[in-house]
Amino acid sequence: MIGLRDKRIIIIGANGCLGQALAERLVAENCRLLLVDKDIIKSAEQVTSDGCLTMVADVRDAAQVSKVMAYAEEKLGGIDGLVNMAAILMPEDAALETPLAAFEASLATNLTGTFLTCQAALPYLLKGQHSAIVNVSSVVAHAASATAQLAYTSAKGGVEALTREIAMAYARQGIRANCVAPGPVLSARNQHYFDDDEKWQARRQYIPMGRLGKPHEIAGTIAFLLSDDAGYITGTSILADGGIANAYVIKDENGDATPNG
Repeated sequence: MIGLRDKRIIIIGANGCLGQALAERLVAENCRLLLVDKDIIKSAEQVTSDGCLTMVADVRDAAQVSKVMAYAEEKLGGIDGLVNMAAILMPEDAALETPLAAFEASLATNLTGTFLTCQAALPYLLKGQHSAIVNVSSVVAHAASATAQLAYTSAKGGVEALTREIAMAYARQGIRANCVAPGPVLSARNQHYFDDDEKWQARRQYIPMGRLGKPHEIAGTIAFLLSDDAGYITGTSILADGGIANAYVIKDENGDATPNG
């Protein structure tokens, strides 16, 4: 990919399935990485063996986030890109039954954490000429779900609004900001939704492409938005959702139409 070699990129939430896939992709593109998570980094061996820096930090803590950016400046010599993918989904997040504490906890990581990392990174990103922020939102920011995730959906919608504001505020100062909104991707965090055929078929019927996304597909979309190839793209959200958000009626393998919801 043109325009990624030697870029200095921070991945927030690097321990997850998507974080590991993205780290592997960016290492292959000859980027220099700082992998950050609230727990000790357990990324794939090939990534850590390539000399990626790692750091433990809680995105809900402004002081810790500031230390991340200062560390990247010191060790990488600057920051060209920031990816926010730290997220939680509270089990008690169920609309009228959602406790205030659960709602606030969801927003603290999913939205406030994204705000804090973007705010702390901006002074460093402004030093460059082709800097990029990619925030990972979700298809639920575009197509609401009846499953129990009121706070999560609210937070991801906020991430998209936050990203647009940053994009417009800094468009003439060399910073691009975009979102990637994944649909269902099989990962350790959500595999319980698909761990038997009945559950899978119940969800599969609403995915026009009829399959789950793959981590490397989401990683490739993020990598593109970080690259100079995406140099004229800012303030937008790319849906990587198998067509879910744009579907009203879908067809199965037999050509039978099913209302999407």
